[in-house]
Amino acid sequence: MASREVVLKDRYGLHPRAALRIQQEAAKHEARVTIAPAGGGAAVAASSMISLVSAGIRSGDAVVVSGDGADAEAAVAAVADLIGAGVCHP
Repeated sequence: MASREVVLKDRYGLHPRAALRIQQEAAKHEARVTIAPAGGGAAVAASSMISLVSAGIRSGDAVVVSGDGADAEAAVAAVADLIGAGVCHP
């Protein structure tokens, strides 16, 4: 199990195009990746674009990216780096 806290830098929040890019990045790994609000709240699967968009994550929100599985460290690092860099609109 691996996890990392990161702040969403995308200026438009977690919108559909950003969610799709996160989903695609998570799909490159065997680990199950989830994203949850850092202050607590339900985790959503990074493999589900609809769940990501429905989470209501806004620009500047801190989230916890977690992964469980064979390549959890690499999966968490890749998804967290993408989110921290600003996914689509830094």
